[in-house]
Amino acid sequence: MEITSKNFTDQLASIRQTIRDASFFAMDTEFTGLTSDRNVFPFDTPEEVYQKTVENSINFIVIQLGLAAFRVDPESGAVSYKCYNFYCFPKGRVHVFACQGESMRFLADHGFDFNKLFREGLSYCGEADEERMRADLKERQEQRAAALEAEEGEEANGNDVVNMVPVPATEEKLMAEIEERIGVFLASDDKDFTITNCNGFQRKLVYQMIEAKFRKQISTSSVELENKHKGILVERKRTKEQDRKLEEEKVAQENVDLESAVGLSLVLQELSKTRKLIVGHNMLLDLMFVIRQFFRPLPYNFQDFKKTVRELFPLLLDTKYLCTNAELKVHVFSSVLGHVFEAVRKEPFKLPEVKSGSEEHSYSMDQEKQHEAGYDAYLTGLCFLGLASYFKVDLTNLTNDATLKMYFNRIFLLRVSEVNYIYIYGKEPSFSRDHIFYITFPENWRHVDILCRFRNYGQVFISWVNETSAFVTLHNRDHAAAVLKTIDKSNAAFTICTLNQFKAKQQCAGAKRRYDSGGSDRGGLKRPADKEVTAAVVLPAVTATEVTNFGTPSQAKKPRQQGTFADNDSW
Repeated sequence: MEITSKNFTDQLASIRQTIRDASFFAMDTEFTGLTSDRNVFPFDTPEEVYQKTVENSINFIVIQLGLAAFRVDPESGAVSYKCYNFYCFPKGRVHVFACQGESMRFLADHGFDFNKLFREGLSYCGEADEERMRADLKERQEQRAAALEAEEGEEANGNDVVNMVPVPATEEKLMAEIEERIGVFLASDDKDFTITNCNGFQRKLVYQMIEAKFRKQISTSSVELENKHKGILVERKRTKEQDRKLEEEKVAQENVDLESAVGLSLVLQELSKTRKLIVGHNMLLDLMFVIRQFFRPLPYNFQDFKKTVRELFPLLLDTKYLCTNAELKVHVFSSVLGHVFEAVRKEPFKLPEVKSGSEEHSYSMDQEKQHEAGYDAYLTGLCFLGLASYFKVDLTNLTNDATLKMYFNRIFLLRVSEVNYIYIYGKEPSFSRDHIFYITFPENWRHVDILCRFRNYGQVFISWVNETSAFVTLHNRDHAAAVLKTIDKSNAAFTICTLNQFKAKQQCAGAKRRYDSGGSDRGGLKRPADKEVTAAVVLPAVTATEVTNFGTPSQAKKPRQQGTFADNDSW
């Protein structure tokens, strides 16, 4: 079911109930841009990957969120589902975000309805903004209630009005015309009329004039006109009972309007409250964007990020990481979502029958809608059920399954070769990087030339950065200490340093760029001051463009080793 601003209020209660009744969820999002891995190296730690991802994606937003709620009947084990496809778009002038042209075209090619996004996208806000909005509304309502109570309790005391704003000469004619119009209205049989075409200051003068001259004869209220401007509804004097009823109706409408303003954040809050299993596929970006957009700013500190995730979504499973299981890799040759789904539809997997809770919440395999968030969430849920069938998981007791427990709360990291996940509830395995070196060399060098330089140190793995630089990893770590001392440096164009020295230079360069740009904060991100780092050797340079392009295919003359999965597609 598509959820937009047109049907959100009507569907909210049903959505909340569906979330409460579900056994687990699958989630997917679509963004305005996707550049999270531009400067991620295969040998980065999970902390480094997280911090780079935060900085690389700071200005992109979620514009579509898919949520598939799966329910497992506790008696029969039958599985049913309901899917929601939410369009979300920031309201107001203060919201500024970035778009990546390639991502926008990609979505358009897959049928994304941008007109629906811009016109009917749901509003949303973070925790701090919601708290402020609720406090402001409560204060306004309390002030009106106090004023109404005071008006009911006081005796008529003439037309005394304190703190009157002087009427500027330029507004005297307008005030006279409105006063005359009110007099004509009082002499007629009309029930009401509306004062339009006044700005905020002019409306203040009108209210002031009515309070001073017509307080016993007419009542007023603010109304929204067709052009989204505000007007003043003028009626004959209401009774105290009518005023109280009108105030009750106004409070009720304001509360509805507030829920509409908080919008999609209410759904994510309900999801967080359930503390149930949420399944995603390659879900790091989904998780980070959802937290930043609908809850709170992402912390720069890695441990603080984990704490935030634990507080909001304490039970997660990334199906892309589940696909790294050695037994599954024999049968799932690619961890791309669509490929995983095709794999789990065949033996040895047994995809359970999954029925839709209602027609309007369903998807059909005969009508693929790849890269629609709701459909991808549905597909992710089916992939999870198929993969779980291999281990004969009891779907009525998911959280206690011994196999799944090894994959809970581990978020997959793309393009990382050492520790390829973030563990939300503890530390990831640590590893030494002393056996990894960064080298530069003449442009005419080939793969064999590098191998020749490292022939005395055993087997090596080469990761090309560009035509004149690469990372070299020793298979035998015992030789690492001897490399810098004994390697052949007869060619003046050949330079070498350890990975740690290379990263030190990158940190220094990053600190200098932040200093030159006038600050160390980006997008409200609070980060600690960079420590001064010095290196023992003169390090070879690598440009920002080279870092950006790192990981892209090199020319044919320099072959690169491929991983088990075709992970160039991050879907």
